[in-house]
Amino acid sequence: MEEYRLQSRGGKWIITMKTTENTGKVVGVQQVTEDDQLMLITNKGKIIRLRVKDIRVIGRNTQGVRLIDLEEGERMVSLARLAEKEEEE
Repeated sequence: MEEYRLQSRGGKWIITMKTTENTGKVVGVQQVTEDDQLMLITNKGKIIRLRVKDIRVIGRNTQGVRLIDLEEGERMVSLARLAEKEEEE
């Protein structure tokens, strides 16, 4: 959050992610910690569970990091931060 400047209600021109035809639109945004996990869900029922600490961190004004490979015609429909922690073995 420290990368964003404070501004009033009418503030403009803060770029969070560069979207292109290749990257597609932003489906969801979550504020997370390294201990959190994410669940990604597609329209074809594919579900991916990721540990946030395994996701590469890059600058905010970029095209992002690929988290899931989508098939032709498949699209992301949901993103959720998981409340429960995975038990360590």
